[in-house]
Parts: sequence; C-alpha cells; structure tokens
Amino acid sequence: MSLPRCLCEFHTCQLMLRSRALTTMSRRCISSRVTMHPNAVAHLLPADTLLEEEKNPDYDPKRFYPAQIGETVNGKYQIISKLGFGTGSTVWLAEEMNRWPWQSSKYMALKITNCFEGDWKSANEELQMPRHISQIQLEDEGGKYVRVAEDSFVVMGPFGEHLCLVFEPLREPLWMLGRHLGTVGLSAPILKAFLKLILKGLDFLHSECHIIHTDLKADNFLIGFEDSLVIVEYVKAQIQNPGPYKEGDGRRVYQSQPDFGRFTKGTGVLKISDFGAAVFGDTTRLHYHDIQPEQFAAPEVLLGAGWTNSADIWNLGMVLWELLEDISLLDGVGPENQYDRHVHFAQMIRILGPPPVELLGRANKEVYASLSSEQGEFRHPHLMSPEDFTSESKTPSLQGEDKRLFIEFARRMLKWLPEERATARELYEDPWLSSP
Repeated sequence: MSLPRCLCEFHTCQLMLRSRALTTMSRRCISSRVTMHPNAVAHLLPADTLLEEEKNPDYDPKRFYPAQIGETVNGKYQIISKLGFGTGSTVWLAEEMNRWPWQSSKYMALKITNCFEGDWKSANEELQMPRHISQIQLEDEGGKYVRVAEDSFVVMGPFGEHLCLVFEPLREPLWMLGRHLGTVGLSAPILKAFLKLILKGLDFLHSECHIIHTDLKADNFLIGFEDSLVIVEYVKAQIQNPGPYKEGDGRRVYQSQPDFGRFTKGTGVLKISDFGAAVFGDTTRLHYHDIQPEQFAAPEVLLGAGWTNSADIWNLGMVLWELLEDISLLDGVGPENQYDRHVHFAQMIRILGPPPVELLGRANKEVYASLSSEQGEFRHPHLMSPEDFTSESKTPSLQGEDKRLFIEFARRMLKWLPEERATARELYEDPWLSSP
C-alpha cells in the first residue's frame, strides 16, 4: 500500500486501519507504569552514540514506543530486555504477571509496532494470519512449525497508539546455530533435518492455509528453547545486569540482548515466523507488488510478470546458500558495490542459462525493455559474471555425491518458470534430504 498523497486520504487511511484493528481485537489502551528491578545496574551510554534503530536514515523517535526495562504494559507484561528491532517495531522479552503463586513463570515476546499508518497496516495484516492459521493449525502436523501471535493489544504512547503483538519467545534464528557449533554455516546433516521441518511448515501454509509468506530468510526461521531453564537463567542475568541504553529524543534506546548462551542439549522446535508481509494466495491468483529481500527475489518478481506461492519456493532455494555457506548465491551487487537489478538478472542467466521466451512474454514491458532486446538478447552482457560463477563453485562445503544431490535438490526450486518448480510437499521427499 502506498502512502496517502493528500491530507484527506491520510485521515481516511488512518481511520480505516485503526477501525479494523480495534474491531478484530480487544482495545485496551493502558497507561504504563515503571517498576525498576532493585538490583539493576545502569549502563548509560553517551547521548551522541547512534544505537540500533537510530542508525536507520529514516529514524523518527516519535514513531517508536518509548519502552523501558521494568515497565509493565497492558497491566500484564513486565519488560525484561530488548530482543531486537526493525524499521517499524521493537521486540522485547516480558514476564507475564498476575499468575497464581503455584504457577511457574511465563515469558512472552512483545512486538511493539510504531504509531505510523504503514506500520499499523503491516501489524494488522500480521494479525489476520494467526486467526486464519489457528483454525487449521491443530489439525495439521505442519502447523507446529509456524509461529503466530497469541495475543494483541493497543498501548498508548506520547505520540499515538501502538499495536502490540504477543508471541511465544523463541531462542534465535537458525543461522546462528552454526556459530554455536563453531562452523561457517550449518553442516549438511543439520541443515537437512531442519529443512524437513521448514518444508512441513511451508507446505502447511501453501496447501492448507493458502498463505504466501513472501519473506523467507534465515532470520525468519527461529529455533525454540531446548530447556525452560535456559530462559530462566537468561532472565536472572538480565535482572542483575540490564543491557546498555542511551537517553535522547524523548525516549531510551536500548542495546538488544538476543544471546541466550550456548545450547545445553539439542535444540527446540523450529518455527517459520514473521507474517508481516504475507498475503493470501495460491497457484491461481497472480500478485504484482514487489516482495522478498532483494537478493532472494524470484525472476517473475524482478520482471513484474506476476507471482504466486511458487515465489516462496525460489526464495527458499536462495536461502539454502545462506544457511549452508553463509553467502548469497545471487547478491545482485554491481561494480559500484550496490544492488543492481540488471546485475541480479545477469547472475541468474549465469546460473540458469537464458530465460525462456514464455517468461519474458509475461514481463512488464518497461522492465523487459530495460533487460532484453526484442530478440530476447540480454542488453547488458558486460555485467555477466565470470564463467566459474556456478552453483557448484558456490558450494565448497560439499563434495562428491552429496554435492551432486544437493545441486539437484536446489535446481528443483530454482527454475525460471514458476510452474516448473517443485512444491514444498514434493521437495520433502527429495533424495538429498534422506541421504546420509
């Protein structure tokens, strides 16, 4: 959705978004109180330090909710630490209060969105998905591998209302597991095991929920806690030694504390997360807006040729190299060290060969003209990567039969034509995933 172009449209959009949010969830604009932990040690950073979300060139402190450690929001969740941030929200670990004395502590992750119409829209769309998914989730095994919001409420900030989504807390993104194990990327046996769970979850989203994620990346595959004691020990450490922060622009900005330490035994369940950009759809309805991280964008997305749920399959194929080799197979980085769509397309040609005329015929005319001549020849041959730029050369961690099977597995996802890509269900049975 583009930003409104006039004041009238702005107010109309704002009212629609807030009305939709407040009719689909309980409205509880609660004033917050601060309860500081008695043993906390302050780590105040210099005011001129740029910290986390402040480094974004479009940062506006008035949009962010001024959360503080020790604060209780919605009369129910006491904030313990900051887990992460984005351009439109911050994420916090909180303890659920008002539990009975005999109940063990319960911790949740709070995603507090900015008080800005675009961020409200994204958060509201993220709320639509769990309601739909929850109706199906208990009946399908794949639902176990999908993370959705469990609660939601509105909290009032100094410059407006902030929608807060409440999630089960998870340990860390899948890509960080390699660091715990002292490897660059994940080893093939570990990656195979987790890919089976990802494919189960993705098949559930595509086949049962008819949802296209559109933003699959290593950060959105999260691993759960292997033991409840891990989070208990983390909370104790945060209470005694909270993360650093700075004061300025009317709010505190905290340094995120996402590290829960080394794994004590095995891992928890993996879950696909972050449905802020997800859409309802399947193989029958074409979408045309831009999606996906730039380096993971499918050919039909680059060409403006219309995309369906098979764009997720291409996206997952790109993520394979991020998880296995800690690289982007196609980064689209040009001579000026910046992303360039023409360079990206040239890299696709080097990996896959020339695009089929059938796909080019579906492309947006302006995009097509900038990439190819009327005869279908690529207009920028000087951008072509060297001849040794192949999927095989980009996979040094695998050898022999294991490498051959992996490349074949990846090629089932990385097809020019969307309809030729394997489905998540078909990929689950691939020989590479069952090979030793």
